[in-house]
Amino acid sequence: MYNVITRARRRAGRLLREIVPFQQHYKPVGVAEHSESLRAHPASRAQFHPIVPAYTSHLAVPDDFYARASDYGGLYGKPQRQEQVPPSFVLTLEDGRLYADNLDSVAIITADNQLVGDVSFQFTSAQWNLCRAADNSIFRQRYFLTPVEVPGTVCSLLSGGGAATGNYYHWLIDSLPRLHLVREAGLLSQIDYFLVYDKTKRFVLDTLAPLGIRPEQLLDVRTHAHLRARRLVVPSAVRGTQTHTPGWACDFLRDALLPSPLPARQFGPYVYISRRDAPGRHVRNEAALEALLQDYGFETHILTPYSQAEKVALFAHARVVISAVGAGLANIVFCPAGAQLIELLPERFMVPDYLELAARLGVRHRYLVCSDPHLSSSRGKAQFDHVTVDLAELRRQVEKALDRQPTPA
Repeated sequence: MYNVITRARRRAGRLLREIVPFQQHYKPVGVAEHSESLRAHPASRAQFHPIVPAYTSHLAVPDDFYARASDYGGLYGKPQRQEQVPPSFVLTLEDGRLYADNLDSVAIITADNQLVGDVSFQFTSAQWNLCRAADNSIFRQRYFLTPVEVPGTVCSLLSGGGAATGNYYHWLIDSLPRLHLVREAGLLSQIDYFLVYDKTKRFVLDTLAPLGIRPEQLLDVRTHAHLRARRLVVPSAVRGTQTHTPGWACDFLRDALLPSPLPARQFGPYVYISRRDAPGRHVRNEAALEALLQDYGFETHILTPYSQAEKVALFAHARVVISAVGAGLANIVFCPAGAQLIELLPERFMVPDYLELAARLGVRHRYLVCSDPHLSSSRGKAQFDHVTVDLAELRRQVEKALDRQPTPA
């Protein structure tokens, strides 16, 4: 019920801000497509800090996976075997503004009222894709909140999309590594406040604490949807405009969140992650699946009640992880090189996120395509489809992962 009410309020707010005129002088008057170009415009009061040069990223996608992968179009089309990754950088704006009153856009605005295209975020759910900076919803907006004035330096960790809905995977992959760019720019110690989507979430607090960021330094977009900072610090998107995860982001997460030395072993090396407390992608024959896995020494874990330290320790000691696709699998970033992931994928929600992430980490990726008699009718709901696992095929995959001789049929 809470989600229904929240969605209704967001929709009503979206409609109202495009109908009712109020404080329209806060609307940007133009677009600066590239942060680096602001160097030539002193009125923008911008500084540009280049960090990682552009490069070409490659991903090996097995032909059978590619053939069966879901194709929703846009960013969610077939997996990309090659991507041109734009440079990574940090932009600072004196008297910069940020406007983020919805899930699908973040507007970064200079002191002279220009929207900065390559650090703003604009998504169209109709095409499931990023759109041009000129099509940011702020240009259709007529009603503008009064900005909250922040007399200090604010770093935005907003990344839009899944991170805006509180998804752990997108926080870990798309938001948190932005701090690496800020640190490399020599600015991390100068930040007074960090803007996040929800400062009450346990995983936000637990992943920022090892970096020395205190709860009182967090600003929440729910109270700061429109802010003007004495200095606004905006890192570029971790994955640029595409889908490949850069190696530096994985290195940063491991360096920041993996304790050294690792804590004493609390968990076994063979891990099954159950999603039975999640809203979707339950394993319908989970009891039989767990019985099969117990024969091989697997232990069942539900991640929700675990602290961040416990999640890190669980994956850091894992040799084989089995789970239906879900945000919790972002924790494979803490697995040792050579670990293996067996991913259970609904037949209408075959996404390459963890195939791609595993490749960056030196983790072997295996997968099972799982059917279900009750498939959703729309692509938006397919991600919640439950699965029925072919236990014979799972046994074969487990024995390959454990390098055992196949069990006779």
